[in-house]
Amino acid sequence: MSTRLKVLFILVGLILVIILGYVIYKDYYADFMLFLDPKADRAHLMESIRSHKLKDALLLVALTAVMCAIPGVPNSVIGIFIGVCFGPWIGVLMNVSGNILGNFIVILLLRKYGLSKKAKDPGEFITNILNMKKPAVGITVGYMIPVLPSVIVNYAAVKLKLPLKSLLLAVTIGVLPTSFLYAFGGDALLKGNTKIAILSIVCVVILVFVLRIFQKRQVRSNA
Repeated sequence: MSTRLKVLFILVGLILVIILGYVIYKDYYADFMLFLDPKADRAHLMESIRSHKLKDALLLVALTAVMCAIPGVPNSVIGIFIGVCFGPWIGVLMNVSGNILGNFIVILLLRKYGLSKKAKDPGEFITNILNMKKPAVGITVGYMIPVLPSVIVNYAAVKLKLPLKSLLLAVTIGVLPTSFLYAFGGDALLKGNTKIAILSIVCVVILVFVLRIFQKRQVRSNA
């Protein structure tokens, strides 16, 4: 993939983020104002926010997918917002769906247009994955790490030429933990349960450290 084409895709993605973000903002404007009102009743706020249906759910899934596909754009805030708007369990489903769609968009584009020259030179993460006995496990772990850009994991997945079924399983399992934490954390914030919200953040931090340690041990054992 040429640099010009890569920049074009990123610009298209950013434009979509702005458009989707604006439409969602308009739909939730009254809820935002109610949230900022210190005199607002929490029960009324929850009822208002949770009154949105399929249209806004699809818009949020689409926004999650586009943000996931753009390198360097975190979608954790949207994941938490989804938990606020649609509750924990539907929120998990929406977060997982959006992240699967976003990652597969990138994977399919990379397969069609090829890797960039820079990506063809294996970085540390890709090299570590290639050295694992079960690279698919490494790909799954990569998707689980929130601070690791998913585009790097997608580069590794394309380089390994994994079948689409294996990729679907790896992406689904990989994005599930953070999708779960974001959705439940967002739901806890709306309900005023700060303990669960803080616990969700702590769990994400712990998850990052545990997966980093696991990845390093896998590489050492294969050395």
